[in-house]
Amino acid sequence: MHQPEHTPRTLFVDDESINQQIGAEILLALGAEADTADNGLQALRLIRTRHYAIVFTDVEMPVMDGATLTHILRSDSRYGELPIIACTAISSPEEEEALLQKGFTAVLRKPFDVQAMQTALNRHATLSGEAPAPSPEPRPRVEAGHAIREELEHLPGFSVRQGLDRVMGNLPLYVSLLFDFRRELAEADAEIRQARLRDDMPSIRASVHKLKGISGNVGATDLYTQLVELEQCLQGGSAENVDNLLDTLYGYVTTTESVLAAAGQAIAAYPEAPLSIPAAGETLDVRKLQPALCECLLLIRQYNTAAREAFGSVRRFLGGQCGAETNEIQHAIDTFDFEKAESGLLHLAQLLDLELREPNGLS
Repeated sequence: MHQPEHTPRTLFVDDESINQQIGAEILLALGAEADTADNGLQALRLIRTRHYAIVFTDVEMPVMDGATLTHILRSDSRYGELPIIACTAISSPEEEEALLQKGFTAVLRKPFDVQAMQTALNRHATLSGEAPAPSPEPRPRVEAGHAIREELEHLPGFSVRQGLDRVMGNLPLYVSLLFDFRRELAEADAEIRQARLRDDMPSIRASVHKLKGISGNVGATDLYTQLVELEQCLQGGSAENVDNLLDTLYGYVTTTESVLAAAGQAIAAYPEAPLSIPAAGETLDVRKLQPALCECLLLIRQYNTAAREAFGSVRRFLGGQCGAETNEIQHAIDTFDFEKAESGLLHLAQLLDLELREPNGLS
């Protein structure tokens, strides 16, 4: 059967970087174009300037949540039929029905399921006049060595196979997400502890819900199971049970952080290891960026969409440094303006006092 040549343009909205990267990776691998937004307000601005076949959005987000975004879009006749898929870590049919009543077209439950996203593309993108997404085809990607894969094979408390499946087997991306997850885990732990001191149950519930979704997506199965139990207890359990489960959660978090720290040290010993984020308090050594920036330059000059993923690791490494420049480069890549992306990358290298050369030696 002849596959349609049209590629559906999708928008994936999530305030968590890990979830955003996994969702976009799945959509790209399924043959769609994938733009991203951090919240409903950013998404609204994109939707008003570009045509999307379908929108996938988280529900609980700062600035503007997914329900508000959907309400605004449904109030505008131009977007009355736009497929809007809620992506959320809900646990009951009643919660799903409540979301459908708010105007969402369908609901996908986190952790992400590749087949469910494929089904959503095929079933709902066509409603907006777009051709369905083609069947998944292998995309070129840089393969990390077998040594790193074996290092992660038996990571305690993790189902690495599940995590890799969610990023379509992209090992460099998965390792990068594990580094991100370690940072997110520390931040969530601090948020929960501080909220507990204030006896702020809404904040505890929000942090637990967020961490549950991220844990499931990266395959942190032991921690995810504990968070599911805690979230259920927070919805109606006794204060004593909540306290006991929170104490137990701290132990799981500490164990998971130790596992990730040990894995990070082991992986870093391999020459093919992906660029890792500096630990808290560690001095930023921009010289470590040179190989990653060179790889980005090569991909950009080849008009290769893998540049998006490669530059993502550069942004995470830099954190907030050179934020204006990195945002401009990211936007250029996302909008396929590779000439602007190249000039921006070369300017960034100048700011960091780094010389860029492609692997073939051409600068």
